[in-house]
Amino acid sequence: MNKEYIEQRANGWIEKIEQLYSFVAETLKDEPDVRYKTDQNMIMREEMMERHGVSPKQVPIFDLFVKNQLKVTFKPIGLWVIGAKGRVDILTPKGAYILADIGDDDIHPHWAVFASGRAKRKQEVFDAEFVKKLVH
Repeated sequence: MNKEYIEQRANGWIEKIEQLYSFVAETLKDEPDVRYKTDQNMIMREEMMERHGVSPKQVPIFDLFVKNQLKVTFKPIGLWVIGAKGRVDILTPKGAYILADIGDDDIHPHWAVFASGRAKRKQEVFDAEFVKKLVH
């Protein structure tokens, strides 16, 4: 691993996050009371980046509102996590989920949902149906 590789992975993570948010926005485009904001950012400052001299990066947070009430926040936690190719927390008033890319490569994410806080984490499919459940 070198600086260029780490930089490429970090930039790819941000692109993957933006594609995820586009999928969610597209899924909810016909929901009249739903709107979203991406005006807040997380600072991506992971150990692997620091070790190779890669500057911190800003990664957007995705907030979903229903009738002007915050319903869901997608918060990117990190790229280098054990057992996945990245993690995003999904925070709702009813509870939290872990969204992990369990795909085989960095280019084609395979997002899976796990309920947070349970000893045995049951995997759920992250699809349009799941996204719509989040706001209803």
